[in-house]
Amino acid sequence: DLEPSNSQVAKNKIKTKQQSNSKRITMWSNLKLFSTVLLFANVPFQVAGHMGGMFLPMHCNLGLDEVPCVSFSSRNFNLSETVEISCGVCVEMDIAGELYLEQGIDVQGKLIFPASRQALQITTPYVFVQGKLIIEQLLDKMIPQPDKELTFNFVGSDSVIFTSHHNQTFAKCNGGCNLSKKPFVVAGGSLDIQGMHDDCHTWSRLLSVNDAGSPVMNEIETPTARSGCSDFLADESFDDAAAIEGIWDGFGASTTVLNGYISVTGRTSGYHAPRVYLPFECITPSASYLVKLRYRYRHSSGTETLFGAPYLQLVRGKVAGGSDWVRADYVNGRAPVSQVPIDEWHDYETIIRFSDEMANASETTSLSLYLAPYSDVDTIDLEHFELKLAPASAFEGRSCDSLLVNGNLDLFDHTYPFYQGDGVLTVVEDASIAPPGATSFFQSKFRTSKYYSFFSQNIAEECLVKASIYTFSAYARVDSPVARVVSFSLEAGTTTSSIATCPPSADNSWVHCTGNILLTEEHAGAVSAHIATRIHDDDYSNVDVAEVSFSYHGGRVTQLTLEDASGVSDCWGNGAEVLITSHTIQHESAQVATIESVDTIGIITLQEPIYRPITLEDDPQTGVEVALLTRNIIFKAAEDDNESPLDGGHVIIMHTTAPVIQNIVGVESHGFGQQGRLGRYPMHFHMCGSVDGSVVSKLAVRNTKQRGIVVHGTNDLYLDENILHNTRGHAMMLEDGGETGNTFERNLGAVGHGVEIRISDAESDTNPSTFWITNPDNTWIGNVAAGAAFSGFWFEVTSRVRGPSQALHPDMIPNALALRHFSDNVSHSNSQGLQTYPQTGYRPEVLAVFRNHRSYRNRLSGVFFHAGGRLSMDGAYLSDNKIGVDIDVDHSDVISNSVIIGSSNVYQNFVESVGAAAYQWPEVALCEAENTLVGVRLDSFHDGHLFGATGTSLRNVTFSGFGPTSCPGSTVLHVDDSDILYFDTRNSIEEIIVSDDSRKIELCDGEQQVAIRDVDGSFFGEPGFIISDTNAIFAHPDCNSIASSCAAFCPGVCLRSLTVAVPSYYDRGALTLEVSGTLPDGRAITPIYVQDFQTKDIKMPLKESSHGRLFVTLPAGGSYNGRFFLNNEPVWPLYTNLQYEDTEGNCGADFASFEIDEFDSAQCSQLVQNGEFETGIDYWWHVGNLGLAHVDGGANGSSKALMAPNAVQDGGGRWVGVGQYLDTRCIEEGYTYTMSAKVKLTNSVTGDLFQCNLSGYSSDEASCPKATLRFVNNVDGVTSWPSVGTMQQNDNEWNTIEGTFVATAENAAAHAAFLYISGAPADVDIAVDAISFTRTIITSPPSALASASPSASPDVSNSPFEASNYESVQFDEESIRLVTDSSQDSTVLTKMAHIGDLDMIVHFQDRFVSDSGYQPQLVLFFAPEAASVDDLTTNDNGFGPYFESTVVAWMRERVYCCMDHTWFTAKANDMDGGVTAYSGSIAQKMAASGSLRLKRTGGSISAYYSFDNGTLWSQIGNDVLLPANNQTAPLKMGFRIKREWKASYDVTTIPIISSDGEVDPGGNTDPRSSFSDDNTEKQSATCEEGGCVLAGPDYNAIVLSKESFTGDVTLIVKVKNREMFGEGYQSGLWLFFAPEDATLASIPANDDDFRNYAVATVGDKIFPSIEHTWTEMSSQDISGRIDQHGGDGWQNTDGYLKLERIGGNLKASMSANGNGWMDIGEEQPLPFPDAPMKVGLRTQRNWAPGYNIEVIPQLIIFEKVGAAYADVTVTDP
Repeated sequence: DLEPSNSQVAKNKIKTKQQSNSKRITMWSNLKLFSTVLLFANVPFQVAGHMGGMFLPMHCNLGLDEVPCVSFSSRNFNLSETVEISCGVCVEMDIAGELYLEQGIDVQGKLIFPASRQALQITTPYVFVQGKLIIEQLLDKMIPQPDKELTFNFVGSDSVIFTSHHNQTFAKCNGGCNLSKKPFVVAGGSLDIQGMHDDCHTWSRLLSVNDAGSPVMNEIETPTARSGCSDFLADESFDDAAAIEGIWDGFGASTTVLNGYISVTGRTSGYHAPRVYLPFECITPSASYLVKLRYRYRHSSGTETLFGAPYLQLVRGKVAGGSDWVRADYVNGRAPVSQVPIDEWHDYETIIRFSDEMANASETTSLSLYLAPYSDVDTIDLEHFELKLAPASAFEGRSCDSLLVNGNLDLFDHTYPFYQGDGVLTVVEDASIAPPGATSFFQSKFRTSKYYSFFSQNIAEECLVKASIYTFSAYARVDSPVARVVSFSLEAGTTTSSIATCPPSADNSWVHCTGNILLTEEHAGAVSAHIATRIHDDDYSNVDVAEVSFSYHGGRVTQLTLEDASGVSDCWGNGAEVLITSHTIQHESAQVATIESVDTIGIITLQEPIYRPITLEDDPQTGVEVALLTRNIIFKAAEDDNESPLDGGHVIIMHTTAPVIQNIVGVESHGFGQQGRLGRYPMHFHMCGSVDGSVVSKLAVRNTKQRGIVVHGTNDLYLDENILHNTRGHAMMLEDGGETGNTFERNLGAVGHGVEIRISDAESDTNPSTFWITNPDNTWIGNVAAGAAFSGFWFEVTSRVRGPSQALHPDMIPNALALRHFSDNVSHSNSQGLQTYPQTGYRPEVLAVFRNHRSYRNRLSGVFFHAGGRLSMDGAYLSDNKIGVDIDVDHSDVISNSVIIGSSNVYQNFVESVGAAAYQWPEVALCEAENTLVGVRLDSFHDGHLFGATGTSLRNVTFSGFGPTSCPGSTVLHVDDSDILYFDTRNSIEEIIVSDDSRKIELCDGEQQVAIRDVDGSFFGEPGFIISDTNAIFAHPDCNSIASSCAAFCPGVCLRSLTVAVPSYYDRGALTLEVSGTLPDGRAITPIYVQDFQTKDIKMPLKESSHGRLFVTLPAGGSYNGRFFLNNEPVWPLYTNLQYEDTEGNCGADFASFEIDEFDSAQCSQLVQNGEFETGIDYWWHVGNLGLAHVDGGANGSSKALMAPNAVQDGGGRWVGVGQYLDTRCIEEGYTYTMSAKVKLTNSVTGDLFQCNLSGYSSDEASCPKATLRFVNNVDGVTSWPSVGTMQQNDNEWNTIEGTFVATAENAAAHAAFLYISGAPADVDIAVDAISFTRTIITSPPSALASASPSASPDVSNSPFEASNYESVQFDEESIRLVTDSSQDSTVLTKMAHIGDLDMIVHFQDRFVSDSGYQPQLVLFFAPEAASVDDLTTNDNGFGPYFESTVVAWMRERVYCCMDHTWFTAKANDMDGGVTAYSGSIAQKMAASGSLRLKRTGGSISAYYSFDNGTLWSQIGNDVLLPANNQTAPLKMGFRIKREWKASYDVTTIPIISSDGEVDPGGNTDPRSSFSDDNTEKQSATCEEGGCVLAGPDYNAIVLSKESFTGDVTLIVKVKNREMFGEGYQSGLWLFFAPEDATLASIPANDDDFRNYAVATVGDKIFPSIEHTWTEMSSQDISGRIDQHGGDGWQNTDGYLKLERIGGNLKASMSANGNGWMDIGEEQPLPFPDAPMKVGLRTQRNWAPGYNIEVIPQLIIFEKVGAAYADVTVTDP
């Protein structure tokens, strides 16, 4: 075996760390020896398990290590042609600078890039390596070394053809292989690329950071007054009129000064207002001047009380003549005009800036300022006016540490530099109404709109630097009776960002407003910025603001200290790029920075600041990683393909196995991978088999276009310390699922994006993962999945290997394999941290343990276990995930020794530090959109008895962070409320610690029947069960509700669960099961009320295996009684199939009893409902998956029938049919049941009638359908399938199936009884009509039999008649009385059909005639042989559509209460396919007595009546010739009452019948099955006349013949009623031939051992969701076992398998219908062709949780050992 065994991880690591020249020589020598052996042996090399062979080292390279190397330049290569390093030649690269290889390079010999090389960029369309490519390690460790950098620049947009060397023994590419564009190909060659020293590390965790401090603010010049001038341009209080003379006037209007103010009256113009002349020669241009004034409006000429607030206007007299009029207070923009009231003093504050010309005496002659009102108010008063230069304190000491000036009014008592965009902003100095600690505040009055900012200040743009965090604080107060919210925001250019939203304020109450803002690239570079303030939903209220600050909080990081600085300080250098992984829940929060320097202790200084990440000092568990992205060896793909921009380069090592090894260390690649192209990846090991010793290490795979590092069909590869960043699709992946023995250690991937173009619909790269895992039989240690758009670690393991590897591993089931090793891995910043998905799930046979996994800050789940089972998280740390562990459609999982945190303090602090940015897309806040956090979410989907489930267990788990400070509604435990099915009572918790005030459980939106076992009482103080606080489970009297949780706790209680299956035609929630009873201690339980709480849609609600299901959870050991209600009325739902859901691993005993009230059955004479189908197909189910059809044209002339389509192209077969669940109350021991039905068989394709073979068997290609009853009792584990009806004829359009059956005690105890008709071959549709199943005769009385009527049961055994019931139909020796007062319908029918001429006379007497309306009528009829008495018993509404359509002919009389008249009617089917009707009447009343007569004579029908007891007969109409099929056909004769809607009737009849004879029922006797208790040994199997049933949950079933056979033997098995268990592979059915001495004990339990032991086997394997059957034949050969495979696109739930020994050869085949057979593999000779052997059946579990397969065997033997007969066939029934 040339494929080496798997090596230990440590061994591989040692091999990779000892790379040296001597090592390379040794390796090459090994290859030489290896190649020499193969050459001299002259044998093709093919690795075991790998088809098609491998590329090998070429013999022309033997001795290459001894060949001296020549320089590249000395070879004088023609660079316009392919540069070929010839086989057997060694070349050393000595070129520096640039090298353009126009047609690529093919290394067939050896090419070395020496350690002493200079910087070189090689531009090439491709690189082929068939020999050896060596890139030696540089002497200096530092990265980067620009003067030593080696770059391969791949160019070109054309596909490249690789043709292997003519010495290559593997011919795969002899004729050329298309390897697409820009390839780097290794085919039989070897790479030894050493791009990074062993002691240099590629990543470490971040220990701590240093903040860079706030940005530097530009220096601000403090404005000063001109020389000799004051800071004040005006300062007037108007106390002295003379003092203002010549300085103030009214601008043409009258002015007066009195009482400390100036008044302007007599206004007739808008500029008539107080005006001041300014000393313009003292103005400092462009400086800010503060205006502060107080004014009042007075107005008496009208009714107006509100006028627009004034503004300031400048008027400049110009030296050149004329004047300028300038709005003075537009410095910060124009605000809406506020309306102010008259007769009140108003403060006004603003700023003014003067232009240069205003202050220039050579241009300006005068400058005045006036207060200009917007409205024509009568009078303007001005009390105080101040205009002064802004103080120096507004400018001195400014820095980016504080973005706002004068926010607490401690510098000056002016609003400056705050301003308003609406209203009037002033300063109020009143400590009594200011917030605590303040003496003054800002006030905004006269606002006009909520859309304008009432409080703003400009911010220095240079302070808006990325990564800076600023903290805002203010007090706000709204003068409003309604609570209002004030918000502050930053407007930087076109970007608006929220800073703080205050708590609601009302009634002048102060609220404190705080918030942080993280500055991003969107803020940086803005040309202007300011804070803005608004009030939500308020246009007018006054607002006060105080104590405003906006200070630098940190965030700008320029220095990094790593956890492990070894391998950093002397390896990472200036200019290298580093990746800082995401510190948030978003993968794109990762950062890339450039190193400025690294000091001797490894502290990294960056060229530019980054956002502050989370460090190990912040949280020892979740500090981010820092990874080196730069290397000294670079592969680049040029962006030169305009038509296919998503195509980059790709590296492929293909079909090159060990001992050829690859050492690929320290390469940086950019733009590799080709999106949408199979096999074109940045680094790709392709179908290499074992590559034990090969290493892929310290790569930096960057900016990929498709995937990252792909291991495909390759085993035993060691991958460590690789960095993958900004990838598309899955980053590191096992491609087909057959890859094993690979080791992934300390690899790191971050920022994984989905692809735009998938390779195919089967790929999942649109939902990328960092580690995509298709086979668990590999090793993962210490890897980090640091952020992908979808998943960190994705175990997408399926039930079969895919792609080209599938042929190599046909028997491998990846999702059932054990997990080899998974420990100390990390997943953060993904959607799902670690997940097993999709529907096939990961379901190993032994517990798969994920050890010490840390999964945090993931947007959805830290761990998502889906659709599998037996998975374990041990030692996990899970934090800041929406859900810590999500158990979804999974079972038997274990969470142990772990810590689960909802919202950690560290992440809460981070979210708070970045403010509103945390809630902006993409949100980094956990609590966005009212998100609640869950520690562990349990599942309520699985059936408890499937999959070997044992419930999920939580052991020694510590929870925190789910309390009041977490997201609202968070909880430690929760239950998934989607796809509710069943909640397993074996879900358990123990050794649980809740270390803070976390909410423990919340079930308010969960399943109605949660039951979680607290094993040791660690959760709620004592052992017991946590349950839903609902009346569906709250039964035990000791249970107590848990406040605000919708849960309850039941101390000291053990709960068990039981399924009650009911018909699926009930709407969900329609049925209610009330259960009451007593506990083992005698106490009564609280009655529970259970409904079908399932929420998942039933896939095929009318399939016979579909049921409504109610799950009953009650204290163990109790005695219980249930009753069903429908619309509050007691009801029995036909059947109630019971099954324990928690049979394994439960906490207590089964129920002492569980009985469901059956009530009294209304009638059991006819068990089939809706057997005529005239109004629909209610109550009928389909067998198989093809559904039902309601079709036109029923039997006996009826209009409708029911059909089971059976086309082979749709998956048809003999299993297809129709059926109905019967009322189990009517199945009683000792009763005889009669079944009859009409059946029509037609070809599915042509529609032609199909004639089946009445004497054939079920395997016959023209098999006839039959009727079967399936009885099921899952509690006792009993299932049986008695046959109850067979075809009686086959030559009519509609033929009869009928038979009888006597119920046993086992049948009577069954919980469900299903009657079905099936068995026609594929492509034969089965239509049915007139189906009846009646209970008629008790053969042997049971122990307790209720009477059929209040009186003694009539003895009708000697009567030729039977009745529809024996209450309204009463027999005596001579007459039959029809009587009722309760609207009961009555029919009398001959038990047997009659042939020949028929004559029925009914004399009646003692007839009761009521005094109103038409009287109940007596009806005589002839009915088909198959008709049952129930078929012919209808109410008046059903008389036409059902009764008339069933009978061949009928007649009746009709009288009216109050008239002497009788009407007669006769009808019969006629020759034309119609109905001929005659009617007549006579003026004589057939009242108390009369006679009626119906005849068939010579094939014609005639009807008569008589008033004289049959002496004289009068015919009704004429004779009617019946259709040909009824002219001589056996018919039954009978009579009935048509009530005319009367509730009562009473008539005594004397019937007389005559005919040419009764029909002999006849019937075939089923031959004996070839497998029975007498001739077989069995394990987990039973065999009866109908076949064998193989059923069991835990071990394989075996049926083995006691006898041995020689010569030719054929074993055929028909499979039927194969039950599905779960969603994975089902247990297989195997036919086998075994040695003569085989016993049950000698047959191995292991499947592989079994096939080695058996002479021959053939078996199948099916998967529920895939229409396919996989088959395998094994046979013994002289050299060992030969396995061959087959399959076809249908599921063998009702098909055939055949195993034959004919002429000493072994052959196996399969068939869907028993007709066309498909060979499985090729016929094989057996080493002992005539040896005696036994035959048998066996199951192969395939890890399925159970199996239940009914089979019908057919054994054809030609010579039996010890007997002298030949050609004997024993067939199935």
